[in-house]
Amino acid sequence: MSLPRIAVDAMGGDEGVRVMIEGAALARRDHDKFKFLLVGDSARIEAALESHPNLRAASEILHCDDVVGGDELPSKAIRRAKTTSMGLAVNAVKTGDAGAAVSAGNTGALMAMSKLALRTMPGIDRPALAAIMPTLQAHDVVMLDLGANTEADARNLVQYAVMGAAYSRIVNGFDRPVVRLLNIGTEEIKGTEELRDAAAMLTAASANGGLALQFDGFVESDKINRGETHVVVTDGFSGNIALKAIEGSARFVTDLLRQAFTSSLRSKIGFLVSRPATELLKHHLDPNNHNGAVFLGLNGVVVKSHGSANAKGVAHAVAVTARLLENELTQRIAHDLSQLGADTLKQNGRAKPAEERRGGQVNGSRIIGTGSALPRRIVTNDELAKTVDTSDEWIIARTGIRQRHIAGPDETTATLATAAARAALEDAGVDAASIGLIVLATATPDNTFPATATKVQAALGCTGGIAFDVAAVCSGFLYALATADSLLRTGMAKRALVIGAETFSRILDWEDRTTCVLFGDGAGAVVLEAPTGEASGKDAPGILGTRLHADGTCHDLLYVDGGPSTTQTVGHVRMRGQEVFRHAVVNLADVLKEVLEVTGVAVEEIDWVVPHQANARILDATARKLGISPDKVVVTVQDHANTSAASVPLALDIARKDGRIKAGDLVMLEAMGGGFTWGASLIRL
Repeated sequence: MSLPRIAVDAMGGDEGVRVMIEGAALARRDHDKFKFLLVGDSARIEAALESHPNLRAASEILHCDDVVGGDELPSKAIRRAKTTSMGLAVNAVKTGDAGAAVSAGNTGALMAMSKLALRTMPGIDRPALAAIMPTLQAHDVVMLDLGANTEADARNLVQYAVMGAAYSRIVNGFDRPVVRLLNIGTEEIKGTEELRDAAAMLTAASANGGLALQFDGFVESDKINRGETHVVVTDGFSGNIALKAIEGSARFVTDLLRQAFTSSLRSKIGFLVSRPATELLKHHLDPNNHNGAVFLGLNGVVVKSHGSANAKGVAHAVAVTARLLENELTQRIAHDLSQLGADTLKQNGRAKPAEERRGGQVNGSRIIGTGSALPRRIVTNDELAKTVDTSDEWIIARTGIRQRHIAGPDETTATLATAAARAALEDAGVDAASIGLIVLATATPDNTFPATATKVQAALGCTGGIAFDVAAVCSGFLYALATADSLLRTGMAKRALVIGAETFSRILDWEDRTTCVLFGDGAGAVVLEAPTGEASGKDAPGILGTRLHADGTCHDLLYVDGGPSTTQTVGHVRMRGQEVFRHAVVNLADVLKEVLEVTGVAVEEIDWVVPHQANARILDATARKLGISPDKVVVTVQDHANTSAASVPLALDIARKDGRIKAGDLVMLEAMGGGFTWGASLIRL
């Protein structure tokens, strides 16, 4: 049988080309049927190969002198994938020039490139990072996920179990490896609902005899290395913490022994006497003897070597890669998934399917209509310049704003919200009577109480359902959207109106040019429909994933200097612009990356970004930080200024109405407001 060759990223890792080449040469001694594609600086590779003629005869060199930095953001590295040694090694697997890729470079970048280039296998929602670790027994233990995903639902955990068992059968030779879920206890009632659901699903599947594994409940972290379990399954957050704790303990023991054996002449003599035992201990504790983590669940084999691995460690990672190719890892996983059966993954052994409870990769509620409303009066920059020390040129240069809409005496937050809601209902083709929930995001309610949402409810004539306000300022719409989605998932209602509406002109100090030029009034709304449970995955309509954050220590950077319980006045907006700008760019970029990670979506897959329309400079800086093309960013700030909680739904509606955003598009919503509060939501329309 002709074996595919192995692509080696010769430039990755802390030790450079020499160690990567030496490691590949060592591995080939036991796997001499393999050929190699060595990717990197050809001159340095040729120099390193002079000492390894056998490897040179079995290798082709693909020249590339560009390297992914160890601290380089994955989003930036992806943009350079076609010019870096790491990206070219992974691409060789995609094109069939190699069967597998090995890299000791940046883990996040390697994961992102691999997911984008190779995609997940059919039947796998998210890939997982798996590694082997020493035990007290003659075999190693396979553990996954170790950080590819920060969280996992029951369906994901079952898929991890299948993949981990296939991996264990190859590296340890077990026919039916013993699989356990990492938990805080072994009792059935312990752990999260996701863990208990996964246990029920695996128990049912094992009872049917369809899996090539033995599921044996839960295991605690202190039992991982005892050898009683062959495969330990967990989410990436818990798995990475457990891995770091185990590695830290190993280093602690090693350093402690080194200090003890070198502390005196008697200790040194004791070391020589106990040399056979310490050599065995060293073998178990040396990470080079267990090097090589595998990204499971992709349409190809990618192995991550530790960046600090020596030649022996690299050799182990390459040898693992060779064994996975020899034993056709991806084909084994595909076969085992087919034996699992679709019905098993639809059931969780408990009350409700996991996909009905959670977001992330599985879809939530879907947007079926959008609408917006703006006050009649338009105030241009030139008009503002007549009353405050500013100019059209100054405002455009610093903010991108050319005009804003200002509410008249007969226009309030409630009237604007009602108009936007009616437009959204018309767009969705549904009657107001079908609405069982209204969540209104606003920082400028008509009254301190009752909630402005109840006024909208009365105006629409759909009383009897749920109606309340959410106050998270400019992030308010995303908070309201997540709240409504959660309530729809519980069955509290089948259809909701989510509205962002503001009359910020009522709380502006019209003599403060640092704030009064920035804001406008308006409203935007969406009709949200509960998930059916029939369609899931990032290609089906719905909310794919949301992340929300807050940091109250920054409350004095953007606030209103009044309120019922402090000054008994409404107050005015106050802002420290430069500090807000810096926080906005960092926080928004980070939260977008979080949502991409939890949904398993690459930034290149996004069709449109609809950001909070705060300031054109913030929009540009955030897009650049993430490597998003400006052509994919919906910008309306020039026409409406910053409408706070209304800005995201207002921009979304406008982009839908003018034909930019179409059905089926993948859209990222993001916003940051006073508090600070910030968040992002990925939606398939």
